[in-house]
Amino acid sequence: MTRQTILITGGYGCIGAETAKWLIAHCDAELIVCSRSVSSARSERVFHDVDRDRMMFVQADVSDPKRMGEILCANEVTHVVHLAALQTPDCNAHRDLGLQINLAGTQHLIEAIKACARPLERFVYASSIAVYGPRAAYPQDRVPMLAMPEPVNVYGVWKLAGENVARLFCGETGTPTISLRPGVLFGPGRDAGLTSTPTTAMKCVALGLPYKIPFRSRQDYLFAPDVGAAFGNAVLGPFDGYGAFTLPSQTVDTATFVDVLRHATTELGIADRFQISIGDQMVPFICDLEYEPFLEAFPDVPQTDLQLAIRRSLEVFCDQVQRGWLTASDVTGESLR
Repeated sequence: MTRQTILITGGYGCIGAETAKWLIAHCDAELIVCSRSVSSARSERVFHDVDRDRMMFVQADVSDPKRMGEILCANEVTHVVHLAALQTPDCNAHRDLGLQINLAGTQHLIEAIKACARPLERFVYASSIAVYGPRAAYPQDRVPMLAMPEPVNVYGVWKLAGENVARLFCGETGTPTISLRPGVLFGPGRDAGLTSTPTTAMKCVALGLPYKIPFRSRQDYLFAPDVGAAFGNAVLGPFDGYGAFTLPSQTVDTATFVDVLRHATTELGIADRFQISIGDQMVPFICDLEYEPFLEAFPDVPQTDLQLAIRRSLEVFCDQVQRGWLTASDVTGESLR
């Protein structure tokens, strides 16, 4: 059997790290974790609970096709998980940079793969539910997975364009290719983006700080380790052709999320640290998305109950506080009040 080598761009990020952890636990492949900034200290912190003997950490920018080509060819990469991207706030603030990384970077990576002239076994592209329009644009109780995309910001526009770049790559090379559209991630590793505030609230509980989640809208929530498992299954599971999928989620409003968080603090004996409130904003983000087609294609992906997922996340953040890895300065990017 040919040795498998899996390249993960954006490998230090929330999804990248959880995907790498799942792959290390469930296959014998070599992993190349790629990021624009690499250090042994960061690798130790992100992957402290993982056997790193089969992991290589390399510095590279997806907007540099020459560098990506060197990594792909020198290591005989067989699978690629493409996660490197700027989040919505950075895309809005730095549109040219966002364009170069999120869209041009995807095209550059694909051209580097083709230039290696080595058949790839699987290409998995991280898209987003940002490709859809606002929830009010879809009157159904459940929004079909193949509902018409109507991105409301440049992040969503570039993600949708990236899906089409990936689809064309599949048609040109025959490489089985999958675009995955995660919703609102929460839990370990989540630290950026418009919908990261529920996770910031959990970090503030672990720190004993007050925090207000600005919005009270319904959202499709996904536990970060479950998303890592979803990407891992998409990398290794049987699949042919091209497909785009939304991922399993739990749709709740902010009040429900906060109630479950409050209950978790009681279970863990830290109820005195709970100082979380909710703002009045109503964000129009898509929710109630259909995800059954993904489970039909990859039936072994876990769906952790919301209460258990929040408790596990809180345990991780409390441990990070004890280790000195999570401090008040790490959450000051959000307004504390």
